[in-house]
Amino acid sequence: MSDANPLSVAFLQQRPRAAAALLQDFTPEACVAFLDEVPLDVLVPVIDAMASWPAARTLSLLPVGSAATVLRDLPDTESESLLRLMSPEQRAAVLGHLPARVARGFERKLAYPVSTVGAWMDSSVPCFALDSSVGHCLDLVKRQRSHLGGIVIVVDERRHLIGLVEVEKLLTSDGSASLARLLDRQLHPLSARATLWEVEHHEGWTRYPSLPVVDRHNTVLGALTHAGLRAGTARAADGADQHLRFSILTHMGEAFLVVIGGLLATLAGLRTGQETRPRAQPPGGVRHDS
Repeated sequence: MSDANPLSVAFLQQRPRAAAALLQDFTPEACVAFLDEVPLDVLVPVIDAMASWPAARTLSLLPVGSAATVLRDLPDTESESLLRLMSPEQRAAVLGHLPARVARGFERKLAYPVSTVGAWMDSSVPCFALDSSVGHCLDLVKRQRSHLGGIVIVVDERRHLIGLVEVEKLLTSDGSASLARLLDRQLHPLSARATLWEVEHHEGWTRYPSLPVVDRHNTVLGALTHAGLRAGTARAADGADQHLRFSILTHMGEAFLVVIGGLLATLAGLRTGQETRPRAQPPGGVRHDS
């Protein structure tokens, strides 16, 4: 991807949203033909600015390695949305080009419906053992450049949730202090299979910016940020509204056909009745021919 027209590349770099709006008016095949020589670092913001459906169609036609690279550089929630719109074969091919850890994270979340907690959790959030020290925890976060989401999740050897520690409390504590001394054991985690609306008013949101997500065995799968909750409810509600509008239009169309069908049947009956009704006889029953 090094022979692209410099003017085209400059436009894509400077105006990715405008470029995305223009590209959406073309077929996916035409988009791919135009974008095939564009550097991937230029392509990512353009794909990110496109609506989900044309973006997914375009990615599906790119070389699998290029599509995987773009998805890896996009925000996780956007990548998951695009992967959901791909066919199972395309999705499997793209995931096969991603690092195993990243692919497993996507596969785990894609297994959940889009309206559930599991579809919007961050499965890359690290977990720590009960006997970890504050210093060890902070050192690991720095070295791995991990995103904590405002909380430190503490688990046992089977990865079962034990409790949480606020990041602020972690930063203000002595490095030798044990996480066990700072632990909040009272918080109830979120179920991965719960709907976003079921957890919208969870008491934990008043204290933490993220909450741990567990399966039915209390095994930690990840964490849901409050920002992720808002994005998920907006996306799921939008999808539900579209489905509702489609359902209403479908039912209205069916009702219209039923009414038209009944009206036509009634008219046909009236016409048949008129054709078969005997002609009236003159008074006295005598017919006078002219």
